[in-house]
Parts: sequence; C-alpha cells; structure tokens
Amino acid sequence: MVDDRLSGASPADVRVRNRDAVLRALYPNRRYSRSELSRITGMSKVSTSDVVADLMEDGYLCEVGYKNSKSPGKPARMLEFNTEAQVVIAVDLSNGDQIKGVVTDLKGTVLARERHPVCAGSTLRIEEVIDLCRSLAEDSDLPLLGIGVATPGFVDERGVVLEAPNLGWLNVDLAGVLKNRFHCEVCVANDADCGVSAERSFANGSPNMMFIQIAKGVGAGLLVSDHVVHGSANTAGEIGHVVVDQSGFECICGKRGCLETVIAVPALKRRIGEHPDKEEEIIAQAGCILGQALSVVVAMTDITDVVVSGPESLVDARFRKATQERVNMLVHSRFIEEVKVHGPYFKEDTALLGSVANVLKTKLNVM
Repeated sequence: MVDDRLSGASPADVRVRNRDAVLRALYPNRRYSRSELSRITGMSKVSTSDVVADLMEDGYLCEVGYKNSKSPGKPARMLEFNTEAQVVIAVDLSNGDQIKGVVTDLKGTVLARERHPVCAGSTLRIEEVIDLCRSLAEDSDLPLLGIGVATPGFVDERGVVLEAPNLGWLNVDLAGVLKNRFHCEVCVANDADCGVSAERSFANGSPNMMFIQIAKGVGAGLLVSDHVVHGSANTAGEIGHVVVDQSGFECICGKRGCLETVIAVPALKRRIGEHPDKEEEIIAQAGCILGQALSVVVAMTDITDVVVSGPESLVDARFRKATQERVNMLVHSRFIEEVKVHGPYFKEDTALLGSVANVLKTKLNVM
C-alpha cells in the first residue's frame, strides 16, 4: 500500500524522508540491523539498504559488529549513528560582559569551550561573534555541520535579529553574515527559546513548558504541544518589558518599571549592592514578582512546568520557591494543577545546547 503522504512526492523528497526515518530510528545510541530498520521505518529492504549505504558514505552511520542469532547463516551487521561524524558550534550572546561558545559532537557532548569578554553596556560588534566562531572552529579537525546562536531579543525565521536592545542591535542579519563567513547552516534563535529546545531535546523535558531566562534582560520561551510559540511578529515570550511597577526605574525600552528593571541580573546586583543585609529578602521578592507576572500565562495556557534560569548566585532555590508559591497562590484551583518551578538541567550550558539542538533538527531532523 502506498503512503498517501508520499504519493505526490518527488524522488528527492522521498529520499530525504527515508534518510530522516533511518537517522531518527538510530539516533542517538540505538543499534539495529538493516532488516530491523526496514521493519521499523516501513521501507522495503532494498530501499533501506540503499539509504544505509548513502548514510554510511556520508559518515553518519557505521557498522558495529554482528547481531547475536541462533539462526543458520551469516549474522546481520549492526548499525549505529556516528556521533563523531561532524561537530556543531554553539554561541550564547545573552550574558552582558562576555560571549561564550562550545564545540559539540552530534549528540551534544561538549568537546571544547571558550569565553570571550566584551564591553558591557556597549553595542556588540558582529566581528566579535565571528572571531569566537572562528576560534571554536579551530578547536576541532572534524567537519562543521552548522552553527547555532542563542541571542536575546526578537529573531525572525531567517535568523535576522530584529531587535535586541541589550546588544544594541536592530535588524542584524546574523545568520546571513555567519553563513557567508563559514559556509554552513546557521540557526539563530532567542535565548529563552533555545532553553526550551535544550530541556526538551536533551533532558527529556515536557512537551508543554515555560522557560524563563534571567540575564541582562528577562525573556520567556513557551513550548505548547511540542511546538515553540513564536507569535505573529516573533515577539512571543517578551515578558521582560511588561510593566510591574509604574513608578519604577526607566527601562531601556522607554517605559518605567518593566519586569527586567526589577528582576534582571543588573537590577538584582544593584539592589543587593545598596542593601547587602537584605539580600535574601530582595531575592525572594524578585521571585514573587516573577510569579505574579507568570500567573496569567499559566492560567491561559495550563502549563504547569516552569524552568527558571539565571546565575545561581541570584536565581537560586529561594528565588524559585518564591516564584512557585506566588504563582500557585494566584492560580492553583481544581481546574489548574499545581505549578512546579525548577532550575535548568544543564545550568549555564542550557542556551548553548538548545542552539545545538536547533542545528541538529534543521540539518538532520533527529530532534
């Protein structure tokens, strides 16, 4: 029986889908014979053998011994995904005083890392990002699959940073610049959206979650039914510029009392510096304010898995406990389950690994 989804597909489309099916069956560490792959994917044995041969030639699959069998005849060769076929470069631009990057294998294992200081409070120069990527590329002799970048601000589907006030960027075609320099796939995404991708792809996270990124600014990534919500203008999750204190400090966006003027890292450091004896109170209050801001989102989406990420010296257990208690006080009922607030699985590498996941999904479709 012919699959209706393939009846109008070109041979090239069918080939891509068959390759994807085999890669997904084996990724990241499963082993199957060709006949087992044929049964799993629903492809004929001939088609399976052809696809496997192509993937082995490209370096993505390798043979790893024989299948144990009591049946007569030659035992079947086992296949596995080759996580060392290529590498991925990932860069995180969300920290104010440095940009950082890693080189990983195709399973997300970090092979090398670098941090480059930048001038806090000034416009980030694209050449600084290029220099970091170039240096990371020199850390490995393996071919480069692609580059993933996590950035604060609004990013469109082409990888153009539409606006990132904390970087001083407006309509910066970061993906285009990096593609021209490195001649590979480049995936640029909002840092909080990258956090969602990391939790879901590498930490078995929920298909419905919120990821709150607290750094120089404050942003949120929203995953609903396994789909990242971007919004009609790629601004979904921009909670940092929601006003929570109309008489508060002026924000970089021009308003007063935005959430990021209260709970972002610079704001917390300033307040603790002014009142070091009240550090615990300041951190707990910031957590409460975040819980207040998230309560309507929780009520509207029914998402009860919330990851809150930031420097552990500030966004710690006290902060998350206060957020959880506040949001549950406001929305928990017989209609809405209790919200669980926890830290990111990968700590400071979360946005980086989310960028790796974006490249793997775009190039190999294994996420």
